[in-house]
Formats: sequence, structure tokens, C-alpha cells
Amino acid sequence: MKNIGASEILILASSIMAFANLNLAIVTLSLGVLGSFFRYCVAYSEKQAAAKEIEGAAENFTNMLSGLAAGMGSKDRNNLH
Repeated sequence: MKNIGASEILILASSIMAFANLNLAIVTLSLGVLGSFFRYCVAYSEKQAAAKEIEGAAENFTNMLSGLAAGMGSKDRNNLH
């Protein structure tokens, strides 16, 4: 019972109304299923965006470290006193 929203209420209402008005039950069931599907799609896209952001940050960190290592290795050491 952690995530009860409008979609779940519509699905429950459709099962209750199935005995009284079949057309209204079909409509509420359809709306409940579509709402659940869209909520899942939004949650999935947010999760993908967060993963892409973390991946981009890791790539930037790797580029900075490789640039730092390349800068340290390319110095001319012949002019040291």
C-alpha cells in the first residue's frame, strides 16, 4: 500500500461497477490502465536520465584524469637544474 493513486482507484472502481454499468466499468478500467502505463513510462525515463547524468559525470572525471596524466608525462625533463 505504498503507492495508491488515481489509477489504482479507477481500476478498483471498474471492478465494482462491472455489475451495475459495464460501459462505465470498461472506460474506468481503460483510464486506470493507461494512467498506470504513463506513470511507469515517466518513472522509467527519469531513471534513464539519472543514469545518463551519472555516466556523463564519470566520463568527465575520466577525461580530466587522463588529461592530467598526459600533461604530467609530456614535460621536457632535460632543462631541470
